[in-house]
This record gives sequence, C-alpha cells and structure tokens, in this order.
Amino acid sequence: MNLKPVHIQLESMQACEVLRIAMDDDRAGAMEFIKAVLAKKVEKALQRH
Repeated sequence: MNLKPVHIQLESMQACEVLRIAMDDDRAGAMEFIKAVLAKKVEKALQRH
C-alpha cells in the first residue's frame, strides 16, 4: 500500500462520536470507531490516487 497524507471528511454524527469518545475516555468505543469508520475512510482515500 502506498502511504501518503490523506484528508477524510466526517459526517456530523461521526464528529459528534469522536467528541463523545474523547469526553468519556471510551477506549473500546474508540477502537470500534477506528475499525468501523476511520480505517475504511483512510483505505478508500488511499485507493483513489
């Protein structure tokens, strides 16, 4: 995989979830969000170019 800087866009509910995870110090929620949302968005962004 060719790694390079990527820009991803979060829906408003996803941004809200990031803030909730940070405020609650929710480690399990953070890992789930990374797997379910962020990793997929990063993979898609890297495939486009």
